Amino acid sequence: MTPPLLTVRDLTHRFAGRAEIAFGSFTLNAGSILLLRGASGCGKSTLLHLLGGVLSIAANSGSAVLDGRDIAAMTPPARDRLRPRLAGWMPQRQLMINSLSVLDNVLLPMALLGGVNTEVRRRATSLLDSLAIVELAAQRPATLSVGQAARACLARALLAQPKLLLADEPTAALDETSACLVAEQMLAFAATGGAVLVSSHDRAMRSLLEADAVAVINELALPR
Repeated sequence: MTPPLLTVRDLTHRFAGRAEIAFGSFTLNAGSILLLRGASGCGKSTLLHLLGGVLSIAANSGSAVLDGRDIAAMTPPARDRLRPRLAGWMPQRQLMINSLSVLDNVLLPMALLGGVNTEVRRRATSLLDSLAIVELAAQRPATLSVGQAARACLARALLAQPKLLLADEPTAALDETSACLVAEQMLAFAATGGAVLVSSHDRAMRSLLEADAVAVINELALPR
């Protein structure tokens, strides 16, 4: 039997001066989608930051194993190397460098790894095309709408063909067309064996994503 891609056990996190956030235990298999819901400040984004290696998991705060790698035991440089090849990262803020074109922003994580070649460029163009923004590849990010920028950030997160996609409020403030395109690309990623963990306030996301399960963080209703 194939082990889960992601296994979380009794994971907690505490920011200075704040109450501890408990995420419980759950697993996520390759090809599956898990939607995280909950009120603002309940810890959805924090969980994604922990699993993507952006935040460290403190000692005695549980464990998270991604593709056989114990994230809690990793050094900061090792955690940084989770992205973009193992964990694709789509943060809530659509951060792009305006001095670079949309295409170069999509290519940037791979460029920093020295991994941009003809095939990577072809894949970037294909992702932009599937997200209906390939005609914007040469433009600067400042010219994009919120929905177009979100789609470009999703293309960037998927370019390295990660095993896990972490998406934080990917459809926030998006129109219906952009939200559907984002959801369709996530479904396509899962259909090829990728796992998707999505944080969202958008109640329509469950139907859009056909999510396998919904975790309501502030009610600690995580699947086990």
